[in-house]
Amino acid sequence: MSVLNFFSLKDLQDSTNDLLHSPQLKTSLSRHEQGQTCLQMVSDSSLKMLDSCGRTKDILFLVKTHIQDLQSTFHRITLGETSSTEKKFVAYHHHRKDLRKQMLKRLKSLKITKNTSTSNKYDDDNLMVVVNVLGEVRETIISLLDSLMLLMSMPNPNPKARNSMNSNGFVQVKAKFMRLNSLSPWEKCDVHAVRCAIERLEAVESAVEDLEVELECIFKRLIRTRVLLLNILSN
Repeated sequence: MSVLNFFSLKDLQDSTNDLLHSPQLKTSLSRHEQGQTCLQMVSDSSLKMLDSCGRTKDILFLVKTHIQDLQSTFHRITLGETSSTEKKFVAYHHHRKDLRKQMLKRLKSLKITKNTSTSNKYDDDNLMVVVNVLGEVRETIISLLDSLMLLMSMPNPNPKARNSMNSNGFVQVKAKFMRLNSLSPWEKCDVHAVRCAIERLEAVESAVEDLEVELECIFKRLIRTRVLLLNILSN
């Protein structure tokens, strides 16, 4: 899994958009016999990248929403509101399973995209520059999104612990937050432990929000790339 290097990707995308904005390059590409076919190909590829980035943003938003719901439930536990806790955690468990399915589906789609070659040989140097640079942008974004989905969908490292859970999926959580003499899983729970869990969730939420910001920036730069490509095609 590659490192999420957003700074390098920003530099690469900015350089690419500066290149496509060059009047000399636009003139050369628009007049070349292979230019229109080449630009149409890379334009279609940029559209797929926009779609992949947008779908990943949607998944991150769902992840953040689930984290916020879990935080809210824990906050109510610290206030003694435990009557509906079990139902909320069961619902959260089902939502988490559905979200993981979406992540795995996105990983499969990214793998297909990654294995789809868009490279061709062109006689014109300007065409080759555009194809190579946009190909590098494409590969970098796919690799980054793939790493992000792998990170978010990381499985439980302890299969035995996962298999030991009951149908509600929260035996271990109960064991951690309840006292030995508790009559109910969430009554008289260890408030300090719950507050520590809330703090960890807040840290995760902050990290997810940072990722959302970075993906939004990537998305906007991809839109800029596509606009530049369409402008060249229209000329």
